[in-house]
Amino acid sequence: MQYPATRTAAISTTALTLASALTVTAASALDHQERHAAPKRLHAAAHSGSFDVLTRQADGLKARFTEPDGTPVAGLPVMFTVSGEKTLLCEAATNADGYAECKTPALLPLPASAVKLLTNGYDATTHGTLRYTPTTAHSTIGLTAP
Repeated sequence: MQYPATRTAAISTTALTLASALTVTAASALDHQERHAAPKRLHAAAHSGSFDVLTRQADGLKARFTEPDGTPVAGLPVMFTVSGEKTLLCEAATNADGYAECKTPALLPLPASAVKLLTNGYDATTHGTLRYTPTTAHSTIGLTAP
């Protein structure tokens, strides 16, 4: 059976329109699902650092961020601060193994910050992303003898 050319063109156009609509709807649903997925919680652990009273420098500040299953998270920006105040000690990004570390000793500007660092320790904080919730790890500081 032969259909007129205009009827064939109309059927083809309708089929293409339906296929396009289904593709757009499916892509929109996937995009919507990814955008509204809840951020994952991270596990974080900070390592004990040291503080030299004479030079007022903190050293050995290091923290590791992983997903709950232990998978390391790379590329997270991490701020190291004095606990109980927000004096910035340094900033670093997590490496492929999930570790962020201050590469140079952090110089504390005020003696009061040094006292708080020795008594309260430090925090390693990532402020979160679309994929991960904000997370903080806390650790202590040991005193380095001159």
